[in-house]
Amino acid sequence: MAIQVRFAGEVVVLSAIGRLMNDPRHFDAARDVRELLDAGHRRFVLELGGVRETGPTVLGLLTTLTRAIRNEGGEAVLANVSPPMAKFIDEMRMDDYWDVFDDAHEATGFLEGTA
Repeated sequence: MAIQVRFAGEVVVLSAIGRLMNDPRHFDAARDVRELLDAGHRRFVLELGGVRETGPTVLGLLTTLTRAIRNEGGEAVLANVSPPMAKFIDEMRMDDYWDVFDDAHEATGFLEGTA
């Protein structure tokens, strides 16, 4: 898998997204999410702790993954968002598109309550 995946109960936590931005395998992340969706997973935390760059590439990846998840009746939230990334999401008027949490543990607790 191009993206790091760990499971917290019924919730899938996707991380190492920041490292993918300079790696051509970032295109494979959508395929990896599709495999998880096909396996029946519907609740995802996109952990952005390593994302330092802002711009259309990271925003495109996040929206692509989120759209795929939501098209299958799932939910995706963001966790561990850096201040520059939070500012960029706000400037792009995407702040209503995701629920944002301080860390993956908090995000997982929220998603576990949405069963």
